[in-house]
Amino acid sequence: MTLSHRFSFALLGLMLASSVAAAKQYPPYVRVYRPRPVVIVRQPPPPPVYVIEQPPPRTVVVQEPAPRYEASRPSLLGLGVRFSTTTLEGTKLNLTTIENSPMPGFGIQLRSMVSEHWGLELSVDYFQTADGDESFAQHTIPVMLSPVFYFFPDSAINPYLLFGVGVHITMLDYFDGMFEHTLFEIAGQAGLGVQVKFGDHFAIHADARFLTIFKNVGESSSISNECMKSEAGLYGLCNGLQNLDTEDKVNIGGQFQLGATYYF
Repeated sequence: MTLSHRFSFALLGLMLASSVAAAKQYPPYVRVYRPRPVVIVRQPPPPPVYVIEQPPPRTVVVQEPAPRYEASRPSLLGLGVRFSTTTLEGTKLNLTTIENSPMPGFGIQLRSMVSEHWGLELSVDYFQTADGDESFAQHTIPVMLSPVFYFFPDSAINPYLLFGVGVHITMLDYFDGMFEHTLFEIAGQAGLGVQVKFGDHFAIHADARFLTIFKNVGESSSISNECMKSEAGLYGLCNGLQNLDTEDKVNIGGQFQLGATYYF
């Protein structure tokens, strides 16, 4: 056995001796099991619940105004009738004191609207002396055209203002028709009235008008064959108007009327 072999065995013996000595000094290895820690995860508390109490609903009572009748605007055309009374100052031929005495009458009218506030009235009336001397009679036929201004066209009660011009045809009968004279006169009028509507088509109206009659456009006379034998001959009427004042006369007066119109 060589020296190296001896040294190797000696070293191995020394290592075994050291292992035995160490085994005697330390106890055998024991595996220890430690339980895993328990992790408790706590959830955060839920958010607070807030209860908001709504106030009770308020009951609001709205009082609507009473319905107001609004008349629909008249259509473009209306036809009506009316009853009137007219009186004029002065005379015509100054042959009797009852010339131009109060005269009742009636007539027809045609009314139309041309804008929101403006309309037109075309009228024809007939007037006759009511009473007086039976030997005298006066008949008048006015033909008038008048613009009319309506203050409240959408209201059931509608005041209006009018003014216009036209012609008066006046027939004078003297001495039971022995002498007849006809005048053609220019006339003007201005008045104020009110119209009241009932529904969409029917209306009544009343107004007062100021009249001015002047400037004879023309005149004509008719003399009967028995004129010379009658009282008319004493006044010189049988020879026409040679002995009469035939110059144009101006008469002023008034007219009141009440009528009804149907609008189409």
